Amino acid sequence: MIQQVKHDIFYVLYNRKYRLLILLTILLTAGLTIYTAVNTNAGEDILILVFGSFRQMYWIICAYFIADLLSTDYHSQTFKNIIPKLSIRNHYYLSKIIVATLLGIVILLIHVVTSWLTIGSLAAGIELNYFNLSYFLCGALLSLLFYSSMLAFVIAISGKETVTIGVALGLILLQALMEGLDPVVSAHFPTMYVSTLHDLVSANLLTGIISISCYLIFTFLLFIGTIKIFSKQDLFT
Repeated sequence: MIQQVKHDIFYVLYNRKYRLLILLTILLTAGLTIYTAVNTNAGEDILILVFGSFRQMYWIICAYFIADLLSTDYHSQTFKNIIPKLSIRNHYYLSKIIVATLLGIVILLIHVVTSWLTIGSLAAGIELNYFNLSYFLCGALLSLLFYSSMLAFVIAISGKETVTIGVALGLILLQALMEGLDPVVSAHFPTMYVSTLHDLVSANLLTGIISISCYLIFTFLLFIGTIKIFSKQDLFT
């Protein structure tokens, strides 16, 4: 398990496209922060407004790198070099999901830090409102785990990188289109959960607990389904 996690972490660290995604995050965040500061009168809520503008792009970035990380061995046909080293096959996808989730959290934190530093350089001393960071990160963690597990299930079924990336981006766009239809329902969407979890729990603790429980249960079921499918696949023919 630890060996597989190291393998996936090194893949991320030494892969140029992931460094470019981090650079893209920094540039997008700085650009959106400057644009918002210059063109709106958001006052103390400016950082919340910046994240609102960045949120959909954040999920498109996450969809891409999660799908890429999960499908890299299918694309390069390197299972023969990896799977024999694992004592248990479920370690393979568990590692992918863990690393994908951690990378998503890192990118989110890079956005937060960049937006704070940028607005601090433009308007030093101003008091700013922001999300409750505990719920903010918890919402991100739950939605990233769920999304990673769902895409792991997709790649295990299809075995194709293009299908996985298509589903990943398609679901993000579908949620973006549906967000305005019913705010009560869309507050539970993975793409909204980062910014809505605190309000859900504060408004109704029972609803918040049920929502969190559903995320954990569906994530677990998707992971178990992925392992069941993966364990029966012949990867060496």
